[in-house]
Amino acid sequence: MMKTNWTKALLGSAVAISLVAAPAMANFGEWDANGDAGIDNEEFAAGFDKDVGVFGDWDTDDDNMLSQAEFDAGYGTRDTAESPFDDDIGFDDWDANDDDMLSSTEFHDGVYAAYDDDGDNIIEEPEFGDLGDDIGDGGFWDV
Repeated sequence: MMKTNWTKALLGSAVAISLVAAPAMANFGEWDANGDAGIDNEEFAAGFDKDVGVFGDWDTDDDNMLSQAEFDAGYGTRDTAESPFDDDIGFDDWDANDDDMLSSTEFHDGVYAAYDDDGDNIIEEPEFGDLGDDIGDGGFWDV
């Protein structure tokens, strides 16, 4: 009886540790909140914030905006991973209102466009696979 309790406790601890240590993984079905087999920009922003959350991490002064310096610092921490962004896409391209700051909407729009390969304003499951790769271990977002 004692051995059984010890085994259960050890197994329970191992499961708990693995759940805490396991990286967050993007799940297409969870991100596709309305179940229409495509992820629109709003669904993307919600899922990206929940599973990746880098906007808040990169916004070091907590003003809900990213300065060029915050963007560069955040982006630079990922320079060992392959970027999902074209080399010619950057902060200025995402700054839609030219105020030298990125709002969370501008940031999400820029990231969203990087994964919408066909430019149809819907991320389908094959496109979403690229994001899943980038969120996984060693990926660009590596959460």
